[in-house]
Amino acid sequence: MAFLTGCGKNAAEPASGVPTALVKVRFQTDWFPQPEHGGYYQALAKGYYAAEGLDVEIIPGGPNAQVMAKVATGRADLGMTNGDDVIVAVARGVPLKMVAAEMQRDAQGIMFHEEHPVASLRDLNGRTVMAGAGSVWIKVLEKKLGVRFNLLPLAGDLARFMNDQNFVQQCFVTNEPYFARRRGANVGAILIASDDYAPYRVMFASNAYLAKRPDVVRRFVRASVKGWTDYLTGDPAPANALLKKLRPDLPDDFFASSIRAMNDYRLVAGDPQRGERIGLLTPARIEKQIGLLREVGVLDKPVAVGDVATFEFLPQQTGK
Repeated sequence: MAFLTGCGKNAAEPASGVPTALVKVRFQTDWFPQPEHGGYYQALAKGYYAAEGLDVEIIPGGPNAQVMAKVATGRADLGMTNGDDVIVAVARGVPLKMVAAEMQRDAQGIMFHEEHPVASLRDLNGRTVMAGAGSVWIKVLEKKLGVRFNLLPLAGDLARFMNDQNFVQQCFVTNEPYFARRRGANVGAILIASDDYAPYRVMFASNAYLAKRPDVVRRFVRASVKGWTDYLTGDPAPANALLKKLRPDLPDDFFASSIRAMNDYRLVAGDPQRGERIGLLTPARIEKQIGLLREVGVLDKPVAVGDVATFEFLPQQTGK
């Protein structure tokens, strides 16, 4: 898999007009290049990182990406993952901190056939669901809502789903529903995220990198938020062109479908009525998440908000 770097630029023009070398930044994603990473590729393609003096290398992930391990050991400078994962890792002694939200709501959902709809997560009670074993949301359903279902291990294809209209499975609402519809299924999907369970997807760095290069982290977050804003509300063609080069297997209309899902479900921008915006992390919400993870028994030891997140790198306004 080819890596992308800052469009071959080697110097930036700061306000003083004196050229300075771009700072190399290695950003590790959690999966293969896809529209769910579009904001980063937009920032790369439109020069937002270069304008901040950064030469960003987006390192594609995959099934064995080991994002947190790479960032913790310095093999990558920043990474992205589910906020739960960072909290659990810190409780196990891994020196990481969230620095900004990539998504206000996690894109994980439940996919079903409209012929046998699922109106809420409570409707999963007593059914058979293909999902990730050990997922936090399953523990939350059991302990908070009393919902229990038969669990099948999550597989990497849609064969079972396509052959059984009663079948229900975990998905990313930006991904699998599109491919199931393309194969002829009448698909519905709901988010797993709720008022009871609301993890962020986050950008994060190691404590050592935060102490060494806080200026770089601030510039990376600022450019990434600008990239996400532009990708979802402007012309996404620059990012999509880079993504298409890396993933020629993806259908052309998949990009528009994923962007539409991110906007329809308010995954990245969140709900402005709740004061949410692109990139925002709040101490209150992280504290609530820590409490929930402690309640369902997935934390090895107590952690505080300041152990798992820092708020000093958040832009004051979206896109700034």
